[in-house]
Amino acid sequence: MTATASPALSPGVGQVFRRARFWLVVAAVVLVLVVVQLVSSASGRITATFDPAGSTPAGGKALAQVLRQQGVDVTVVTTLAAAQRSSGTLLVDDSAGLVTRDVWRTLLTGRDRLVVASPAFAALQQLAPGVRQAGRPDRRSATPGCDLGLARRAGSMSLEGVSSSLRGSVQGTTLCFPDSTGAGQVATLRTDGTRVVLLADRAAFTNEHIGRSGNAAVALNVLGATDSLTWYVPDPLDFGGGQRSLQQLTPPWVTPLSALLLLAGLTAALWRGRRLGPVVVERLPVSVRSRETVEGRARLYERGRARLRAADALRIGAIGRLAPVLGLSAGATVDEVVVAAARLTGTGRDRLAALLLTDEPQSDRDLLRISDELARLEAAVRAASAPGSGPTKGTP
Repeated sequence: MTATASPALSPGVGQVFRRARFWLVVAAVVLVLVVVQLVSSASGRITATFDPAGSTPAGGKALAQVLRQQGVDVTVVTTLAAAQRSSGTLLVDDSAGLVTRDVWRTLLTGRDRLVVASPAFAALQQLAPGVRQAGRPDRRSATPGCDLGLARRAGSMSLEGVSSSLRGSVQGTTLCFPDSTGAGQVATLRTDGTRVVLLADRAAFTNEHIGRSGNAAVALNVLGATDSLTWYVPDPLDFGGGQRSLQQLTPPWVTPLSALLLLAGLTAALWRGRRLGPVVVERLPVSVRSRETVEGRARLYERGRARLRAADALRIGAIGRLAPVLGLSAGATVDEVVVAAARLTGTGRDRLAALLLTDEPQSDRDLLRISDELARLEAAVRAASAPGSGPTKGTP
């Protein structure tokens, strides 16, 4: 039988897109994550710290400009060495809690005025042992509540956006702008000969809130007391006086967790890699002659010495062709085909059952014998089923 050859089928643009759709989505997600990371890295320092160059709502650019307009020389530093060399007022943004107690002692040495914004626990322990952090104030604004000139000149202070306060009753410590519980926003004291001013929450002096009520006046009075202001924004890699390695900055639980995730990934890859995927049906580019397919499969059976599999294939084909000739349905069992064929041809049932079911070829000669007997059985059944013919004895 010769089949008509069809032209080769090449995948079109739509097929290629559908096959690569998953990887395109993955690539898009990765690209978005990379862009977000780059943007975050570029703007992280400005948005995450009280930066005098930051023009975002969380930045301090407005305050720095006002101080410069008032004749204050504002210098921004990010290293401990530069902060130690500075003169005048030193402003330290301690919102991240990076500065240790040893560094605070270093910053106090030989300095007249030190201002700390959003002091963390270590700063309070070293600079003001009697002062502790309190919660969010219960008012939206506060009056001076103290006799300090910087507070009386401001008149009031807005507490919008403020989330922390300072509390303390140690002798020598003055709290200004308190709420109803007595927790204030500005604390002043003298430590080791240095005038220390603590600003409870830097949020009151950011670009978003500096213009409300007396916030700008408070900041100018605290930071503009001297002609020069050094604005120290501690760098995570340099706040202790030297650079730290990535291993030192990494939390101790990261390494075992990474190893566990890697082991789980390798285990999943081995587990899923041993599983075969679903059978994929692919259209051949050309039609193949049926004889070539049969011969190719026969060579595979011969190479693998799969005589029983080859015999079963011959039997299945013979039973499928005998059933309709015997008047049986396509779903008829082998026993039904044996009974009908024995009745029609006069051959013994045991012999037909062995031929169609149980006889196992031990050699190529046995396989050829079974093939010949199946062919003779089919010919006998067709001859016996013809009109006017009778049963034929001993056909196989």
